Amino acid sequence: MGFGTAVGEAADASVRSNVLVQFTVIFGVIAFLLGLSGWFAVTSFLSSDIQGIQKTVLISIGVTLAALYLTLALLVHRGSNTIRRQQNALEHWSEELKTSYESIVAVLCAALDLRDNVSHGHAQRVSQLASVVAWQMGLRKEQVRLIEKAAILHDIGKLGIADSVLSKPGQLDSEEWEEMKRHPELGFQILNGIDFLKDVALVVYAHHERFDGSGYPQGLKGEESPIGARIFAVVDAYDAMTSHRPYRKAMPHQKAVEEIVRNSGTQFDPDVVMAFLEAEKRGLLNSNGFEHTLEEMLPARGGASQ
Repeated sequence: MGFGTAVGEAADASVRSNVLVQFTVIFGVIAFLLGLSGWFAVTSFLSSDIQGIQKTVLISIGVTLAALYLTLALLVHRGSNTIRRQQNALEHWSEELKTSYESIVAVLCAALDLRDNVSHGHAQRVSQLASVVAWQMGLRKEQVRLIEKAAILHDIGKLGIADSVLSKPGQLDSEEWEEMKRHPELGFQILNGIDFLKDVALVVYAHHERFDGSGYPQGLKGEESPIGARIFAVVDAYDAMTSHRPYRKAMPHQKAVEEIVRNSGTQFDPDVVMAFLEAEKRGLLNSNGFEHTLEEMLPARGGASQ
């Protein structure tokens, strides 16, 4: 048992003790008053004092109502304190969960960065771009955050790819390409074992699917693929085209946008492409990628992002 748990249990025991004392005092006073009323009633009855009996009955009713009121007030007060403590505990637990989540994501990213030094910068850019497009499509804040994290971790399955394939400077042969194509499934296996990354795992599994069903590894078509994966497909292609590679130069921004449009309906979800183009018109994209943080944009849309 940890120190915090012991302190919490001691505090609960103290609260229970105080409540017991309060109830004991209340019922002790009630018992005394009801006993006194009973004595007056017996005395009035023996003296045939009808008015005295009536007064005693009214006093007894008043005492009973007062007792019920005090008991109810005490229960409400205790319930309010319990709810307040539970809310504080929930907030503390949520903060710990968020910290654990971010720590696990950071560790996984660092592990991938050691294997593939190109992935980290690419993953960060794609994650930011994906959050912009998700926001542009009107998705809830929770969905935007999920897609953002999935984009950061999309290549985590490369941890299971052989170094000879992952680090090969030239083009891959057919056998090596089949090995590389395993990384979405490997990524799914890694992330699906972590409870709060299961939804992220589904996006990672489908991040190389195509809208027309010609992608891999499952050949998902249209909306069979998660919305996060469909958003990722667009922004990943854009970042890949506008980034320098050892074997080719970066494509100009406008040319990359034209390629995205040309492949709408085949490789890409047309709705996602429309959101991407709207973000581009608003100046959220340029040849260097992402310009604005999600925190800068979410307040501008108000409650729609919540």
